[in-house]
Amino acid sequence: MRLFRWLALAALANVNATRVMFRVVAPEANNNVQVSVDGHLTSLSAKDPDVPYFTGTAQITKGDSYHYIMDGKAEDFTRTFNDGNSTLNEFFGRQVTYATDIPELPFILAEGAWDRGSTKHSIWDSNYIPSIFVTGDRDSMEELIVNVTDSTFKTKITYITANDVTTFEDCSFFLHKPGKKHNDAKQSWIWTLHEDQVYADRNFFKIRHQEEDPTQLREKLYADLARQMGTYANMANTIRFFINKEGMGTFNLLDDVTMYSYINAMFYNGNPPERIGALYDGGSGADFSPTSDVENFVANPDSPLEEKALEPFVRTISRVNFTNDEQVKAIGEYFDYDQFLRFMVIEFLTGDWDGYWMEQTNDGAYIDIDNKMVHYLAQDFDATFGINLAYGDDFVNVSYTKYPERFPQGYLINKLLTNPTMRAVFESYLKEATTTLFSTGVLRPYVLARHKFIYPDLEWDRSIVQRSPGNLFGWTIDQTVENLYEGVTAPGEKPGGAEWGLLQWVAAKEEAVSRDLGIEANSLPVEQEDIENELSKKQTKEPKIEASSIQKNSLEKQLEQYNGKRSTFHRFKNAGNPMKQVSTAVTQLPSSLFLIAAFVTLFAIC
Repeated sequence: MRLFRWLALAALANVNATRVMFRVVAPEANNNVQVSVDGHLTSLSAKDPDVPYFTGTAQITKGDSYHYIMDGKAEDFTRTFNDGNSTLNEFFGRQVTYATDIPELPFILAEGAWDRGSTKHSIWDSNYIPSIFVTGDRDSMEELIVNVTDSTFKTKITYITANDVTTFEDCSFFLHKPGKKHNDAKQSWIWTLHEDQVYADRNFFKIRHQEEDPTQLREKLYADLARQMGTYANMANTIRFFINKEGMGTFNLLDDVTMYSYINAMFYNGNPPERIGALYDGGSGADFSPTSDVENFVANPDSPLEEKALEPFVRTISRVNFTNDEQVKAIGEYFDYDQFLRFMVIEFLTGDWDGYWMEQTNDGAYIDIDNKMVHYLAQDFDATFGINLAYGDDFVNVSYTKYPERFPQGYLINKLLTNPTMRAVFESYLKEATTTLFSTGVLRPYVLARHKFIYPDLEWDRSIVQRSPGNLFGWTIDQTVENLYEGVTAPGEKPGGAEWGLLQWVAAKEEAVSRDLGIEANSLPVEQEDIENELSKKQTKEPKIEASSIQKNSLEKQLEQYNGKRSTFHRFKNAGNPMKQVSTAVTQLPSSLFLIAAFVTLFAIC
């Protein structure tokens, strides 16, 4: 009779079991990928032989543990199933699929903030690391990787985000500025989708190698901070990148602001007008000064207007009496100076020496033909937070009021700052940014949580031997941590330019601005011993719970779930909820026993 009652309970408990689709990316798999649910193995299969994305269904109960096995090698940790009909798109060997502990950056300067951009697509979800697979002719891909040619090849591109897999055929794939003398061995790449195809409201994508920055955080952080200040800065996210299944490393996926793909997405939310405006890429000397050549701006090949279309704007600006508030205010009728001021604030705070104010380069312009408005564009945020900075350690303390004298070619910003009203606006933006966003109180927990999340992929990236010619810095995995707090020297062929720690720069700039403007800093200590603490955390392997669905569960709750897991036999001995105790064991029973159990249930009740 006790057996009958057990079977009855088992049948009812099976209601809690769910047939779930397990999904995992396993680039190194040769033959076999499986999922183990409490010891029961289920084989997974890849529908596309070019993309190592394996799926399959198995029964599992909420709260049960599972792990993946690749060619007989099991993951050395367990995951926990939370709920739903499928897992996220997980990655073999990565304990955390979806980060739940990265703080959100505050949004500031809401009045007048840019709200026309397409920013919500899953490819830009910073709590997930997408995987992107390029599939092309083997010899052609070898030519690109080994010989770094300027050729363009047709390929298939597959994007894998948290919940979706999207493939595009007939994409144009090529290197970004190949063969330059000072290129790094880890190359940067570009691709365009075919004709009218779009993804995330875009058809042009760039990935940058981030090799100058040991932490691989600076470029994306800059873009994120700029958008949190209400600008139309490019979108960015960390990705894993593969060519014909060969791991190329971690990259920063971003918009190229010199392409209409960016304009369509960030200026028109993916719905551009029939009459598109004029787009320009600003190189060295692109300063909007009447004494400079407007041809330092290069028109996009599809631009309806040539470089000389910028001349009326330059002439008009040069005639403004900047002591006259009415004339200065009138600039807003043809130039979005509010966005420009926001960009200049983040340039100043990050020490962006390769941007507009200091070097008059890596900028651009867009002329909206319908409203005759000129928009300043900012691009390439690698030379920031102290990277390759050649102005000495004390430069971080230089006040913004000294910049016009030190960098007189920054024509537009220097002119605007001569007007007391514009200067007051700039200073108010600088104060707001320093007290609520660009501070160690905000950025220290954010940066550390984000670095912790991408750390396993940085380990993978650091293990890859780059097959392209170019500079090899050889940053170690420990240096990706150390450079959060202090400068580091590369052990490779060249020493690199990471003489400032990322948080070290933030702390120093925050202190300098607070002192200069007489404001109270929202600071946290950035201590030397933090390096040892962080390294010890990385080297200590502790059991972690896999975030199998996008839920804001606390770490404490996850650990409680993990520690509460027991073997099947222990569950039977537990005097708690018997229905839940047998649920996992029931999922292992043949389906015929469930019918028997249902009959026995009626018998036991009688």
